[in-house]
Formats: sequence, C-alpha cells, structure tokens
Amino acid sequence: MVLAETLGRRFFEDLLSPGNWALGSEIVAPDVVMHHPASAVPLEGWPAVQGMLAAFRSGFPDLNITVHDGFGSGDRAVVRWQMKGTHTELLFGIPPTGKAVVVNGISIVREAGGLIVEDWVSEDTSGLMRQLGVS
Repeated sequence: MVLAETLGRRFFEDLLSPGNWALGSEIVAPDVVMHHPASAVPLEGWPAVQGMLAAFRSGFPDLNITVHDGFGSGDRAVVRWQMKGTHTELLFGIPPTGKAVVVNGISIVREAGGLIVEDWVSEDTSGLMRQLGVS
C-alpha cells in the first residue's frame, strides 16, 4: 500500500470520523493545502483545515466516515469515502433539521515527508443540501 493511501484512510477513519484532532500532527503537515468545494479559495495550513472540518463535523455529532476504496502511486492516492450522519446541530448557519444524510466523496491526497501536504476534495455537496431540504 502506498503511504499516501494509508494517510488518506487514517485521515478519514481515524481523525475526521471520530473528531480526533490530536492525530493531526501524525497525519497532516502543518502547512497542508486543502482544495474543497465549500471554499472559494484553498484552505492553507492545518489550523484553517481543522477549523473548517470541525465546524462541519459539529453539525453531525454522530458523523461516521467509511473509506470504500483507495489506491495510489508515488506520492498521491485516491480515496473514495462515504459520510453518514444526522444533522442535529447548527451547520454553517443552517439550523438543525434532524435529518440523516449520506454523502459520497473522493479525495486525492499528496504526501511528502510522511504527511498529507495537499488534498483535493470532490463531494456531493448539492446532494447534501437536498437531503437537508435547503436547496
């Protein structure tokens, strides 16, 4: 298994899914860059990335992310994941709906020095909004 794939799996299943931010220094570079569809500009640095992810995660306290596929070559890996959660808290200004959602996504991660240094995220944001009834 390519190191980037291992890091990608750990990022979703061990760090983000349980909200275990302490693992950040083991998985993500301090100067990581995340290209995320919810942000008009890339998020730069672990504090910015963690802040956005923590804000998202707070809307779904029961968040669970499962990695279904991963493969890589060299310093890059593709990770296909699925998020499940119930919207019971405020989500970027959207009041809790109580609705259970399922969101599929793919991330391409680049590794350097044993850490994720870049992440390109593609997720079904419009599907999430439809499931919440806000689109």
